[in-house]
Amino acid sequence: MTNNNILDVLTYMFDYLFEVAEQDSSQEIDDTALKAHLSDAGFEITRIDKALSWLENIATLQDGETQPFGSANGSMRIYSEAEKLKLDTKSRGFLLFMENIGQIDANQREMIIDQIMSLGDSTISLDDLKWVVMMILGNSDDEEVSPQWLESIMFLDDNHTVQ
Repeated sequence: MTNNNILDVLTYMFDYLFEVAEQDSSQEIDDTALKAHLSDAGFEITRIDKALSWLENIATLQDGETQPFGSANGSMRIYSEAEKLKLDTKSRGFLLFMENIGQIDANQREMIIDQIMSLGDSTISLDDLKWVVMMILGNSDDEEVSPQWLESIMFLDDNHTVQ
């Protein structure tokens, strides 16, 4: 299996971890075992390491000690040309929608954009963006975010209706 996408590694990893958790919720998987499983599935070690570093970056951004993306409430986000190339109109609209309905704040939006920009892909699909949103919100300390709601993000239709 040749995988050139960090999100492919992350998606496969989350599927695997959810599957293991469903079978035995007390079982913990250490990094070595997880890396071995991902390698056995055909992912390159460099991609696995980049995916795990990508996740660690989310945790670092969300530790609450720093707010590197300070934004004033009610401010307007102007996307750079590089961001516009990576995030198409639908993806930018989805982020605006999520912010307008109060599901992400300006700081979380900036974390999402930063994480998207750190991916090696030239463009990101709306489905991939939804995965990134889900990963960032799923790693947040916000107790109001339910697993069912996170899953519903993946099934938003083009009209952006939340279940």
